[in-house]
Amino acid sequence: TQGSYNNKNNNDNRKSLREQRKDTTKKIGDCENLKELLELQRDADADHYYVSYYWRKVASFMFKKQSEVKKIQSNPEILKPLVKQTLDFSNKLKNPQSLAAITHAIAKISFRTRKSIIDSEKLWKMLENNISEAAKTKTFKSRDCASILWAFAKINRKSTRVFRLMENQVIMNYDTIESQTISNMVWAYAKLRQPSPKLFDAIS
Repeated sequence: TQGSYNNKNNNDNRKSLREQRKDTTKKIGDCENLKELLELQRDADADHYYVSYYWRKVASFMFKKQSEVKKIQSNPEILKPLVKQTLDFSNKLKNPQSLAAITHAIAKISFRTRKSIIDSEKLWKMLENNISEAAKTKTFKSRDCASILWAFAKINRKSTRVFRLMENQVIMNYDTIESQTISNMVWAYAKLRQPSPKLFDAIS
């Protein structure tokens, strides 16, 4: 029947998309430098799913290859295509884990290069808004909360809104929290001097 045919077609399309995403994420992981990664990002199909993978890979270079750190230091514009893609997909970047990964990676890059990412203010405002929006309907794992808080604190970016939302998320899932996660969050709140009475009551 037509309905059965359509269902099969939809299943085949979903399988094809999963396989394509698996193949592309593997290629991202196999990139050995910024040049390879950014060429892949330029040539691959535009898909919001890959954004966090690209950022995490850039961040990984910052701790493995000093030459890649110097590339960004000498030419911050090199990341402009990735920044543009991230901002273009802002209305689709609502997954808590992806938001945590992007936020964490951008903070690491900024810290290692001692330079703000190009269009930094636009990026951080987008991330702050998307994290806040996602927190209304989605659950953030404690580890993702800690990554977000660490990132904001690492670049000295205060956001009472994000810190309060992450506090509420952590308290809702406090039974599953790890000691290292607690330490990272306490450090972030202390560094930015953000009050968190509910969180500190919970961990005391």
